Amino acid sequence: MELLNLAHPPVAVTFNAKLADTGSEALLPQPAGCCFWKPAQRQRLNTQAGDHANCSVGSYTHGLTDLESAASGTDTGALVTSGWIRPTDFTAVAHLPIRPRSIRYEPLAEAAGPDVVLLQLSPSSLMTLQGACPDVRLATKPQCQIVPMAYDGQAAVSPGCAVSRVRTGLPADEMICALPAETIPAVVDRLQHTVVADRAVVEYASGDQRRFLHQAGESS
Repeated sequence: MELLNLAHPPVAVTFNAKLADTGSEALLPQPAGCCFWKPAQRQRLNTQAGDHANCSVGSYTHGLTDLESAASGTDTGALVTSGWIRPTDFTAVAHLPIRPRSIRYEPLAEAAGPDVVLLQLSPSSLMTLQGACPDVRLATKPQCQIVPMAYDGQAAVSPGCAVSRVRTGLPADEMICALPAETIPAVVDRLQHTVVADRAVVEYASGDQRRFLHQAGESS
C-alpha cells in the first residue's frame, strides 16, 4: 500500500475445492461477483456459486458455469442485443480452468495462501506498478476476466467495463489490477527499486522544470 500509494487495501481471492464454512454469515444478494471486491477490502466474504449467479459472464470467468450456460443467460442476451459484446467474443474471454466449490474474498493482510490479489489503482500507482511489472497486460472487457488471467500467472489490469463500473461504483479515475498471489513478494521487492528510481527522476524533472520556468520569466 505504501509503495503504490494505494487508497484501498488489496483484496485476496482464494478458490476452494470444497464449500466454505460460512457459519452464521449471510451475504446480501449482489448483481455480480465483482460486487464482492470492494466490501472484501474490509471483511472476509465466503461465496458460493449461487452468490455469483446473477451475472452469467462472471460465473463463466470464475469457473462456476460452462460457456454454453453463460451464453444462454438472459443477462448475456441483453449484453449481446445492445451490441456491447458479440457471441463470437465469448470464446476469447479468459476463464478459470477449475470449478471451485467456493470463493473467498478478504483483505490481503488476513489471507493465508490466496490465489489472486486485486489492487484498486490510480493512474499514477499503475505507472509505478508497471515499472516493476513491465509484463502487466491490459485486459479487454469483461473486467472480471483479469481474475482467471492472474490465476493463470498473467498480471493483468483492466480499465474497467461499463457493466462492472456501474455495478461496483468504481470511480472514473481508478482501475483494478489482478496479480498472481505467488508473485507478490517479488513484486514488492521490485517496487522498492522502482520507487527509488521514480523519486530520483522526479527530483531531476522538477529541477529541470523550475529552470525552464525561471528562463521563461526572465525572457518575459
